[in-house]
Amino acid sequence: MEYNNIQKLLDKYFEGETSMQEEQQLRSYFASDTVNVAFEMYAPLFGAFQKASELTYDAPIVLPKKKFPFKYVASIAAVAIVALVFWVQNVNNETSISSTYASEEVAILKTKQALGVMSQIITNTTTKLEVVNEFDKASSTLFKK
Repeated sequence: MEYNNIQKLLDKYFEGETSMQEEQQLRSYFASDTVNVAFEMYAPLFGAFQKASELTYDAPIVLPKKKFPFKYVASIAAVAIVALVFWVQNVNNETSISSTYASEEVAILKTKQALGVMSQIITNTTTKLEVVNEFDKASSTLFKK
């Protein structure tokens, strides 16, 4: 009966499914002098675990001193400088639609015209990319390994 019990415990142990009590049973079994011949190969493993659990580290642990985080301060300063530059430029170059064009209607028409040109450029680029995709598909089927 003990053989079957230890075999089941070992199987559970190597599957990582044992409880702390079951692991303690295995450690005490392998620490005893009545280890079955079939399980003698596991005795050094559990013996090593026992020895490792008895080891202690007595040297004092010295933690490094915390340094001032200069890289974080530098990053924050850089972001602040960039934000300040954009803010100063925005304050100096405050322009409205009415100051650039004679009327708001003209400004809106110019904006629509510019957006239309951009839309045509994007459409042409997309059409060209479709040709590239078709070429890619054809070449991948042709050079398939």
